[in-house]
Amino acid sequence: MSAYDDRRQVVSKIQKKLGEFLFTETEVFYYHLENVGVRRDEILDKPEEFVDALHDIFGNGAALIESAILSEIKTSNSDTTSKQDLVDVLKSVGRKAK
Repeated sequence: MSAYDDRRQVVSKIQKKLGEFLFTETEVFYYHLENVGVRRDEILDKPEEFVDALHDIFGNGAALIESAILSEIKTSNSDTTSKQDLVDVLKSVGRKAK
């Protein structure tokens, strides 16, 4: 699997989890995300901004979404550890997939 495919797979997992929480409002989230300067395909390149957007929109509920995304990514990525937060995992995957 190429680095490009790895990146697409992780972004797809993030989109899947966001969809589970947001249902039809996913596009509203992505609109807000783009307003803070992060396109969907840049989530791995700008993980801090992505996580900040989660917190801006969902407040305390962002922790639940982060946890779900982490679980989804960790099931297919053996390089992650249980102590890493979402920003660290996204950075790690982003570096590995370049």
